[in-house]
Amino acid sequence: MKPRIAVLGGGIAGLAAAIGLVRHGYPVTLIERDPPPPADPGLDPFLAWKRRGVPQFRLPHGFSARARTLLAAHAPEVLDQLRADGIEEVNVFKTFVPPELWEPSDEEFTVVWARRSAFELALRRCAEAEPGITFRCPEVVGGLLFAPEESGPPRVTGVRLADGQELAADLVLDCGGGRSRVSRWLAAAGVTVPTDTQDCQTVYFSRYYRFTPGCALPKNAMLVRGELESLMYIGFPGDHDTFGLCLEVHPSENLQPLRNTWTWEAAARSIPALAPWIDPANATPLDGVQIMGGHHNVRRRFVADGRPVVTGLLAVGDALCTTNPAYGWGASMALTYAFAAAEAVAAHHGDPVAMALAYDAATASEADAVYRESAAMDRARIYRITGEEVPEDDRAEMERQRLIAEGVAAGILTDVELSRAFCRRINLAGPADAVINNPEIVLRARDNLRQLAAAPAVELGPGREELREIVLTADARGEDRARLEGSPV
Repeated sequence: MKPRIAVLGGGIAGLAAAIGLVRHGYPVTLIERDPPPPADPGLDPFLAWKRRGVPQFRLPHGFSARARTLLAAHAPEVLDQLRADGIEEVNVFKTFVPPELWEPSDEEFTVVWARRSAFELALRRCAEAEPGITFRCPEVVGGLLFAPEESGPPRVTGVRLADGQELAADLVLDCGGGRSRVSRWLAAAGVTVPTDTQDCQTVYFSRYYRFTPGCALPKNAMLVRGELESLMYIGFPGDHDTFGLCLEVHPSENLQPLRNTWTWEAAARSIPALAPWIDPANATPLDGVQIMGGHHNVRRRFVADGRPVVTGLLAVGDALCTTNPAYGWGASMALTYAFAAAEAVAAHHGDPVAMALAYDAATASEADAVYRESAAMDRARIYRITGEEVPEDDRAEMERQRLIAEGVAAGILTDVELSRAFCRRINLAGPADAVINNPEIVLRARDNLRQLAAAPAVELGPGREELREIVLTADARGEDRARLEGSPV
């Protein structure tokens, strides 16, 4: 008898898990709190799809090459749908490296350029085409059901919906993201989930734009990135001639006025690398400034001392491990966990303990690696921006991160092997922490660091006080204009 499976959450993790499960012959009930995408194919889902349950829905997203590789292996029809939707596949490595230096393995750096909305819509349409997936959407889950006390770890037996209905299930997949309430429900039931967490200490102020016809700018917005004294700026390629720009700010900088379009644009215009990208001659904004803060790196462990802390439940995507979205790893890891969960179910659906252990064995090492790397990159940024002294016990890791962030990254346009190492890391073409495991790469990166130390400093934009003055002045002028026009500030 096939197990009854409930998937909580219809985002990237939930859709991929549902598709993976039906591939193995398991019917799925997928419960999603937000309404379905608009049926009209002429509407841009970026603007028309109401995804309040996904606060990062309209923020820039990067889809690493691992995402494409996993879809090709487990759900190739999603790639077909993306192509049919006009989504480009690009190998950035090959655009910079002469063909005579290409190697067969370089194909693993091919990525899809898409906004979150376009990527998720392709997954959704493919899931909707599966007769084995039943959507309950919009529907809100209000709690978990548990078996009566018995020997062994607590066992989840279904979910309680917000309207009081109960849905029995032999297995529940928590695909509800980093803000999933499942951990709280487990804690209320006395289930302790060991958790590591580190505050990202960052706020994102982002906008999406569309290139104007005939724009001469390169379509690769990944070229737009740098770090000023008080913020980082990052570009993200999108679908259908769109791109996203993100200003990443430490909360202590007190740059909250960046939430206003006129203030955000004033700041962006003051940064030479960004100014051409927001010039009305080159691009038109798609919406206002999108904001997200309060983000944390989180790693939850559902196996402790070799035993599951709960059975009948698998956490997938950000519900298992959340990393700083600026690094572009979240979607790829969500797919990694989703397809691993489907395989663990297929191998052990009659033994919930073995299933939980198999899933943990397939995911723990990589989840630990992306958590550690994301947390370490965040600490390095926090030390730089705040001027906080690096603790003794963190100095070796910070030197390692500097070797990667400066030594490896600085050579991507001049050293083909450093370029490959960098692409492997950002595309998760291997373990996230393996970028400088090769001694030759370490030597090349250290040589780059020595050259950087001898080179004159280059100013990429205004310093901390100058930028704050630009932001505050623009904010005051914007408020004055709004008052004169009788509009709310």
